[in-house]
Amino acid sequence: MAPEVTPTEARSGVVTGRVFLVLALSSIGAIAAMALAWYLIIPHG
Repeated sequence: MAPEVTPTEARSGVVTGRVFLVLALSSIGAIAAMALAWYLIIPHG
């Protein structure tokens, strides 16, 4: 039988999911920014 989940525990799960989402999005944004900087800095041609 599953233990009861208190509102605080449920909220902490939502917060944890949000933290992971923000970390993932910021990592993707950082990689995209580095790729753009690389593209602009490295001479082409």
